[in-house]
Amino acid sequence: MQAAVLRRPRRFEIVDRPRPVPGAGEVVVRIAATAVCHTDLEIYTGRHPGVQYPVIMGHEATGTLEAVAEDVSELRPGQHVLINPVIACGHCDPCLRGAGHLCRNSGILGRELEGSLAQCLRLAAGYVHPLPPELPLNEATLIETLATVRHGQERVGLAADESVAVLGQGTTGLLHTRLAILAGAKPVIAVSRTKWKLDMATRMGAHHSVLASAESAVDEVLRLTGGAGVDVVVDTAGGAAQFAAGIAMLRPGGRLCAFAISHESLSNFSLFPFYYDEISIIGSRALTPRDIDQSIALVASGKIDVSGFVTKSYPFERTAAAFEEYERNPGGILRLLIEPGAL
Repeated sequence: MQAAVLRRPRRFEIVDRPRPVPGAGEVVVRIAATAVCHTDLEIYTGRHPGVQYPVIMGHEATGTLEAVAEDVSELRPGQHVLINPVIACGHCDPCLRGAGHLCRNSGILGRELEGSLAQCLRLAAGYVHPLPPELPLNEATLIETLATVRHGQERVGLAADESVAVLGQGTTGLLHTRLAILAGAKPVIAVSRTKWKLDMATRMGAHHSVLASAESAVDEVLRLTGGAGVDVVVDTAGGAAQFAAGIAMLRPGGRLCAFAISHESLSNFSLFPFYYDEISIIGSRALTPRDIDQSIALVASGKIDVSGFVTKSYPFERTAAAFEEYERNPGGILRLLIEPGAL
C-alpha cells in the first residue's frame, strides 16, 4: 500500500509500505477519505508543539473494513466505519474511570501515532464505529468533528431556552450553532468576520448573525440580549482577545466553553469576573465513543446535514497540493478531503 509521509514541515513523500494484517482484537480499515482540519495544518507547517517528524498525518477518516481478526465477532469485512482517533492506554486513572479521552498516555492518530493518510490503517477494533451504509463515506468524515462539538456542548450543559453566542463560524462553529438550535437554545447568535460563513449559520437556524470579530461583537451581543448578556459563549476561534470578549458577553453566572485549541498565553487578564459574576470556564477535549455514536445518529436522522462542509477533494497523489492550498487560503476552506482511491 501507499502512505503520505510528512518528512518535515511542508515536505510530503508518497511511500510504499507493507499492507497491514490484523492481530488479535484488531481490524484493518481501507481508508475511503480523510478530512483535513486546522490541527493538520498546524502539524504541516510545524507550528504544532511536540510533533515528531516524520509523521503520517490524518485523524478524521472513514473507510471500509478490509480485514477483521478472528476474535472480533461484532464487526465484519465490508462494513463502512468511522474511526475514533483518540487511542488510550486503558490502564491509567482517567481510563479506569471511563474517561479514556483524558488518558494520561493517549496518542492521537496523525500526531503521536500513524494516521489515516494511507491506503490502509490497522487499529484495535474498539476504535471503529459502524456507519449506516446509506451515508456517503466522504461526507461522514465530518462526524468525528461533530462528535467533538457534541462533547463540548455536553460539557457546558446547554439547555433549552438558554441564550448562546458562538464565536467563529468555521466547521466547528457552524456545528455548534446547529447543535445549539437542536438543543432549543434561544437566541443563538453566530459571530464571524466572514459573510458566507454567517450565511451558512443562518441556513442552519441561527437567530442572529453578527459580522464582526469577537472583540467588536460584544456590544451587539449585549444589545441582542437586552443588555443582559448570554447564558453561554462557545469560543471556537481561540486566542486571548476572543477569550476576553467571550467573558464580556456573558450574563452573571454565565458559562464559557473554551472549545478552540490555542497555545496563546493570557496577559493583562483580570480574574475579578470569576468572583464577582461567578463566571464558569469549561474546557472540552476531544470526544468519547458515546459522542461518536450519538453524532452518527444525528447525521443519519437528517437533523444535521454535513454535505455542505467539504470545500474540495483531492486524490491521494495530490496530498501536498491540498495542504498548500489550505495554507494559502485557510479562511476560505471548511474541510478539504483526501481520497486514497483503490489499492
